[in-house]
Amino acid sequence: MTFSVKQARQLAGYTQVQMANMLGINRDTYRRIEAKPESATIQQGKKIAEITGIAFDSIFFAVKST
Repeated sequence: MTFSVKQARQLAGYTQVQMANMLGINRDTYRRIEAKPESATIQQGKKIAEITGIAFDSIFFAVKST
């Protein structure tokens, strides 16, 4: 199963502000990651996966259907 960054955050029950704080970045930077996941660093992606409890691959290597 695959998830967007936003879905992973919502399933974990966090707001954008809470996620940004846990990642040590500002909300605008976090919002950019949700909109464009490829803008996240590997470290940020791994931390998002750790915080949400969803595998990194399930969030950042999700296959998008066209």
